[in-house]
Amino acid sequence: APSEGSVAVVEDIVTATLEREQAFFARLRQLVEGEQLRITYLLGNHDRLLAHAPKARRDIWKAMTGRDEDVEFPSEKVFASHDVVAHHGHNGDFICSEHAGAAPIGDAIGLELIVRFPPLLRSRIDVADPVELDDIDDVRPIYAVPAWVRQLSLQSRGIVRPLHATWSQLVEEFLDNDFVRGWMRSQHRALKLDPGKQLRLLLELSTGRIMGKTQDKRLTQAYKVFQHSFDGRFARRAADKLGKREYRGLSYVVNGHSHFPSMTPLGQIEGRPAVYFNTGTWRTVHQIGIHAEGRPTFLAYDAMTYLVFFPSGDPLGRDYEWWTGAMVGHGAHAEG
Repeated sequence: APSEGSVAVVEDIVTATLEREQAFFARLRQLVEGEQLRITYLLGNHDRLLAHAPKARRDIWKAMTGRDEDVEFPSEKVFASHDVVAHHGHNGDFICSEHAGAAPIGDAIGLELIVRFPPLLRSRIDVADPVELDDIDDVRPIYAVPAWVRQLSLQSRGIVRPLHATWSQLVEEFLDNDFVRGWMRSQHRALKLDPGKQLRLLLELSTGRIMGKTQDKRLTQAYKVFQHSFDGRFARRAADKLGKREYRGLSYVVNGHSHFPSMTPLGQIEGRPAVYFNTGTWRTVHQIGIHAEGRPTFLAYDAMTYLVFFPSGDPLGRDYEWWTGAMVGHGAHAEG
């Protein structure tokens, strides 16, 4: 369990967020109190500490619903009338989850690489501030951050040397961190490309060894392999979940963890089609792709996905509807 000090920090963050976003929460309350909206709050990896912060949960619930009461935030919800089981989806992601609520390696990546990188680089450059630095937190999946750093050095002339030095320093310090070293030891699998080796490989490819085009292509190939494995793992876990006794009779698994929307058929379960959904994110997405020269490249856009399930007996015969779309602003361009 987290310390009292950690819980106090969570409470401070929640208080500040509720204060800053008063208009948003007022609108939510209006819809809930008018019986136009029902809210189910499911915990994910970023807010997992709320499980240990009852006052913060109570404050959030009051802000959203107007009801001042103790409340638990589950990590999963079954909507039996719609044949749906929904969860955030981070469980099973080796970057963002750990057993028994321990801090995942994703927290270390966030604190030691993502948070430290922009201010440290800014302190070392004399050219115009590359505002794109602040977008590093929106790069998904999180293991694509090294490639995003690489392409930023190519599009922002005048910062290549300090960027390379800054990122290399942070990667070296990260890999030498006691917590990180302990995590990698715990992930070790003899004769296998285990999660620790995967993370180390991507980080090392993103440092000084990647300045040539040959290394660009190697990095792109590595991302293709890891992304395929990442996507497939979530769909397989969804299929396994529907095969368990406690989920018997359900047909749909919904999460939103990986930030990219997808709808994956899982075959027939008890004679009915089963589907895995990932609803993605509402934040700006920096999606990785492949440049004509072989190196990784990115496109920034705003994304939104809607998924609606209908009860049995729907007059139009619908089981569900799925819409997903993107908005790219003026002047947007592929990065890299």
